[in-house]
Amino acid sequence: MHKTKIYWLCQITGWLGMVAIEVINFTFFIIGKFSLEYLLFFLSFAFVGVVLTHGLKLLLARLNFFQNNSTFKIWLGSLLYTLALSLLLTCANIGINTAQGVPLSEQLTLISLLGLTLNWMRYVGVWVIIYFLYKIMDINAALKQEKLSVETLAKSAELELLRSQLNPHFLFNALNSIKALVSIDPEKSREAIVVLAELLRFTLNYGQEKEIALQTEIEEVQKYLQLEQIRFGPSLEVEWQLDDQVRHQVIPPGTLLTLVENAIKHGQANDRGIIQVWIDLRLEHNSICIEVANSGSWQPDEAHRGVGLRLIQRRLEAIYGQAADFTQQQKSNTVLIRINLPKRLP
Repeated sequence: MHKTKIYWLCQITGWLGMVAIEVINFTFFIIGKFSLEYLLFFLSFAFVGVVLTHGLKLLLARLNFFQNNSTFKIWLGSLLYTLALSLLLTCANIGINTAQGVPLSEQLTLISLLGLTLNWMRYVGVWVIIYFLYKIMDINAALKQEKLSVETLAKSAELELLRSQLNPHFLFNALNSIKALVSIDPEKSREAIVVLAELLRFTLNYGQEKEIALQTEIEEVQKYLQLEQIRFGPSLEVEWQLDDQVRHQVIPPGTLLTLVENAIKHGQANDRGIIQVWIDLRLEHNSICIEVANSGSWQPDEAHRGVGLRLIQRRLEAIYGQAADFTQQQKSNTVLIRINLPKRLP
């Protein structure tokens, strides 16, 4: 229902409720019989009440009262506005009583004026409190929505920035690999360029996606490993452990690719002169577990963590918040990076 309709429904219902209460009070407890005169009397005041409270609503809107004042001033204003409207209704009440022959001397006593004013404050006060509460809640909801929109926009902008940073980072490292290969084996370098072209097509496309199927990422990682295998030959060994149930889960594109790239880049040859990389993908309860390890050593230094890893970590925080977990640790003669993401199908 439109807010204007709700407002008028509450406005009219509230004042008609006042009429019903007063008519019942006068009929059964004061004069002991129904009087049409009293009914019309209260209906007329209900009309005056609707006009005055609606006028107050328009005045508050024109003054931008709720936007320009603190909470304390708003509630102080509610008290003053309640008193002002009640005094106006009291004046109207005195005018009608005078027209009906009630002497002014009887109406202008302190007790009489105070009684009439307090009586009208019961009804006006309820309307003002309800209306002020509604406006405050409405403004708070609008502020929360605006804050959420700003946060969403900022997060989207950050993700776009991170994606744009990740692409050049990957390209730079891949080109360095091919550069090193050109002088060693020109034929293999041509094969590497073909594989790199396919990988670049993937990285350009994944910039448009927030998440992709893990199987798609696995296929691109295999192309990257093919590229690196051309460069390293038998000096690079890669071992996969893959849970078939994890293939169709979704992850941020480039996550696994960057971890594998980092493992090869920083991997150190073992006593056999071989760089070893282990890739383990599985489901654990309600999360996707991604583990990539490489032979070598690592000293914790958050300030100098690789660019690719920093970008991955920031992307995970931007997308999943506290629901994602990123750890890097030394285990025996290997460096292990472990990521846990919420399990989610496309």
